[in-house]
Amino acid sequence: MTTDNSKISLNSKLIIFFVIAAIMITGILISFDTIEINGDSMVPTLSDGDTVVVWSLPYLPGMPDENLDYGDIIVISAPDSMDNVLMIKRIIGLEHDVITIENGLVYRNGFPLQEQYVNGMTLPLNLQADEEKMPEWDMDYSYTVPANHVYILGDNRLLSSDSREYGALPRKNIIGRMIFP
Repeated sequence: MTTDNSKISLNSKLIIFFVIAAIMITGILISFDTIEINGDSMVPTLSDGDTVVVWSLPYLPGMPDENLDYGDIIVISAPDSMDNVLMIKRIIGLEHDVITIENGLVYRNGFPLQEQYVNGMTLPLNLQADEEKMPEWDMDYSYTVPANHVYILGDNRLLSSDSREYGALPRKNIIGRMIFP
């Protein structure tokens, strides 16, 4: 009789193991999403019509993927004024960083960024916003990223609507991080 009890115990352990494994695999699979790029704000890195794979777990304190880094490409919900638009942009600044733009270059905390991925020079605002106001824009641009926010820019700086226009966005707006183009 003890062998029957040990078989039941072993079978129960195997069932529990497979149930837990199935739950974990399902959780991992639903944490990935594919998103089609709409627009040219990330050219040359990503083009209109490209599809990317995004790790879509929320960025919450204590989660394994909470550490964002400079250069990460993220999907983020736009400010409320843009009505549920999702954007894909590159992280340039994290909380308390000082971002400046001088002579077409971006500086973070006083150091120029080495941005081989950038298409075009970086101006304080994008040219698409209002070309007629270009002479009125102050060419000295400085912005300090608030706590729990990210400063994002598109790689195609002359066409991208990004933090130069609406400031840094809250980390809670991040939908996911691109892991595969």
